[in-house]
This record gives sequence, C-alpha cells and structure tokens, in this order.
Amino acid sequence: MTRALLLACLTLGLAGAASSPRMSDPPRPPLSRPSAHTPAQLGQARPTLDLLVTLRLLADLLERGTFAPATGARAELREMLGDLAARPTLGPLAAGRALEGVRAALTVSQRGMLDRARTSLEERADLLLARARFAAPDGPPNHALNRYGFMVPGGLALARRVAAAPDLNPYAEAGVNAQLLRRLLAKLTP
Repeated sequence: MTRALLLACLTLGLAGAASSPRMSDPPRPPLSRPSAHTPAQLGQARPTLDLLVTLRLLADLLERGTFAPATGARAELREMLGDLAARPTLGPLAAGRALEGVRAALTVSQRGMLDRARTSLEERADLLLARARFAAPDGPPNHALNRYGFMVPGGLALARRVAAAPDLNPYAEAGVNAQLLRRLLAKLTP
C-alpha cells in the first residue's frame, strides 16, 4: 500500500511538473485582443476592393478578346478611369461611383459576362481559402479579407493596407494596379 501511494505521488508530481509553463515558452496574446481589421473597416474598404477586382476582371476579359464594349462605352470608360492614377486618395465614395460608372457603361450581356467572371474568381478564392491554413497572432483570421487577398492584384498585403486606410489609392502608387490600369486604358483606346 505504501509503495502504491508513493508511486502515485511520484506520477502525479511528474505530471504536474510537465504541464507547468517553462521559462522558454513564448508569451501568448490575450484571448480578448481584437482583430486587426474589424467588419466596419472592411465595410469602408469594400468599394475600393470591389473596384480593384472589377478592373482586374475587365482587363482580363479585354485581353482575351471575348469582351468588346462599343466605341461609346470605351470612350466613357477611358474618361471615367483615366484620372484614377492622378488622384492622391480614392476613398469608398469615389470607388463606389467609379464601380457604378463602369457597370453603367456596359450592356446587360457584358455585365453578365463580368458577373460570371467574378463568380468564377470567387469560387477559386473559396477553394484556396478552404485549402489554406491561417495563423493570426492578433485573433481569429478575417476570412472576408483573406478572400479579397486571393482576388485583388497585390494580394493580401494590399487588401490589408486598403482595410487599414480606406482612402488609399492603389492606382496612384507604382505597382501591379497602376500597371493594370495602364493596360486597361490601352485596351480601351481605339
């Protein structure tokens, strides 16, 4: 009996020592720490992110040759999108107006083509999200933001920057979106 009691005490003592935190364990962030990008911030950034996706898809469709707006629509799109690179800021209202203008310049069938391309891109992003493993030190990952990261030119880094600063104009900075806008404007030129 004494031997069994001694063995039990030793086992419990070793188990308790093994579960205690060590000095080399990194500190863990508190569980109540808020996510870096709240839904309100993403809501403000959504028009800019949607414009980034739409212009990407529009450029892709024009480059494939499966999308041909009429001459008047091309001129309207050039005029509307031509000043994007010159603006120091974009902001949700201006991005929303540009997005509405792009859609208004297209015919119903062209808008349908653009919508189908968007659906296809979203499905690919969803597949990538399903396969990805996210580790976020500041709380649970924002899947909506990560989804945009798979769809916008510039990836997740740009999506995070736009979510953190909704007035950011990605077309005014040197990079993939400025190049995409130049390519798109060139395709819209007769």
